[in-house]
Amino acid sequence: MTIIEKLQEIDALLGFGGFEYVVLLINILLFVFSGRIVGSTYRSRDEHSFNARLWVLRFINFVLVVLYFFAVFFTEHARQISETGLTLLLAYLAVHFSQVFLINRYGRLKEIEGVEYRSETYQSEIFGLIIFLIASITAFLVIINIWGMTSWLQATSVLGGLLVILFSTKDVWAPDNINGLILLYNRDIEPGCVVRLDEHKLMAIVLKISLTQITLRDLAHRYLILMPNSRFRNAKIEILSATPASGLEQYVDFNIGYGVRGDLVEAMLRKVWDTANEKEKCLNAEKEPRIRLVNTGDHAVVWRLYYTVTNVYRLFEAQFAINHAAFSVSADMGVALQTPLTHEVSYTAVNT
Repeated sequence: MTIIEKLQEIDALLGFGGFEYVVLLINILLFVFSGRIVGSTYRSRDEHSFNARLWVLRFINFVLVVLYFFAVFFTEHARQISETGLTLLLAYLAVHFSQVFLINRYGRLKEIEGVEYRSETYQSEIFGLIIFLIASITAFLVIINIWGMTSWLQATSVLGGLLVILFSTKDVWAPDNINGLILLYNRDIEPGCVVRLDEHKLMAIVLKISLTQITLRDLAHRYLILMPNSRFRNAKIEILSATPASGLEQYVDFNIGYGVRGDLVEAMLRKVWDTANEKEKCLNAEKEPRIRLVNTGDHAVVWRLYYTVTNVYRLFEAQFAINHAAFSVSADMGVALQTPLTHEVSYTAVNT
């Protein structure tokens, strides 16, 4: 008996034929070349999204390969398992390629700090959700027919159970999805925006908005932050990047003692601005700084220096430059920046 005849005998005994081998070969090839497939279709430098799509595809391939070997040695339903695996794989690939098409067709390409991010839009997410639902329902019906369980469709208990599950879990998935669609539809906040959330003590750059969460990069510490859409929208959001062409106006307060003349303080703050402007290019040199006395407190007089930042991504660098210049200039001009002790006025001379 030849090797081919022996393999045919084993296939006949196990019910694992040419169709199953083709499907198994397709899964192995997809697993090996999944990186190239995702990389060639999903052209983005968003590493998080790329890795997520890559490992989802590899996980599906791995699970299906394991199921095929399980079917060969432990079950008589190898044909149904092969067809089920192929259906799930085709459904995933259909959703994957359709989402790639939609984000390339309706998405926006943003360059944030030298890195390109492919961001979703309201249209791409809506169409993607519709395609996902159609693919899921189609795969569900095909799998039911593969296993000959069409009677399930006639039993209201099955469909009713699915509706109960969806309704009981709506508090988990519905708020984030609805808020995600609202964010994408309004377009007030887009990738590249700099936002401040005082409630979370956060100032960050928006990198990506999806149906479930928003991806941020902390402006101070540079790490990524993933926040649910519902939690993000329920907070007070300040959009710092929505500023005039001249830039975003910021300020720094200085506590100066009462014994220092006002004209000397104004001269010092003006020199602070000039010094910082020479070192930090994100400051708007064409817009004059504003100096105001904002409070005459018990401990000090609070002077405020207003300045304008043209690059909102460097807000902290601008503040650091102002503080550094103030430290050096105040020492040269003999103006103390530390908060003095409580100022007390003696009225002895007035009452005598």
